[in-house]
Amino acid sequence: MPPRAIFEQKCMSAGMNSHDGRVERFRSDLSALRPSDVIRKYITTGSPVAITEDVYFALRSLVAGQFNLHPSAVVLVGSARTGFSIAPKKRYREARENSDLDVALVSSERFDQYWDDVFAYSTTDIAWERSGSYRAFVRMLFSGWIDPRGLPNVPRFEHAARWTNFFDNLMQSRRFGPRRITARLYRTWSRLEAYQEKAVRLQRSLEKAGPSLRCQENGL
Repeated sequence: MPPRAIFEQKCMSAGMNSHDGRVERFRSDLSALRPSDVIRKYITTGSPVAITEDVYFALRSLVAGQFNLHPSAVVLVGSARTGFSIAPKKRYREARENSDLDVALVSSERFDQYWDDVFAYSTTDIAWERSGSYRAFVRMLFSGWIDPRGLPNVPRFEHAARWTNFFDNLMQSRRFGPRRITARLYRTWSRLEAYQEKAVRLQRSLEKAGPSLRCQENGL
């Protein structure tokens, strides 16, 4: 390949790896690919943008080891994964050095354990069944995920306390920088992708709506 062609190829590659380049590539794929393929290309496979592959491997290995999972069952989602947000109010905002690390764990065994324990506990503690934390758990469940952090501090949910302590200690250690670390548990990959698909479909509808609606979403 001639030197000029090599130089132009490097320049093009650098542009595509910039924030604007990543957003434009995502927007192009958003219109050309099925939502499930967009999710698999940008979220559930590949490497994250905001941290290196080595750091990502260390994060996955550490979390997986804590919960006896294979590292492939631990994935980073959110803006640290894509390099930008797809939340409506933060649309395409670039991820920062201190952006949250949003971790998703996929395990039907662990998910069912929490669900079974919640069901059993709700039959013995009527007051909790009427509480805000119970309603929050139900909303999570119907969204396809669980965050054990909100479960009652009782012996039945000792594993939830260990979950909370692990991620709190991981965040406070700053091993992965001065970032907030959040974690959610999904029963299956299809549940994780179904939850992510809501945001992808919303982005697609905003793209089709044109600049005027996008300005409204950004308060302009």
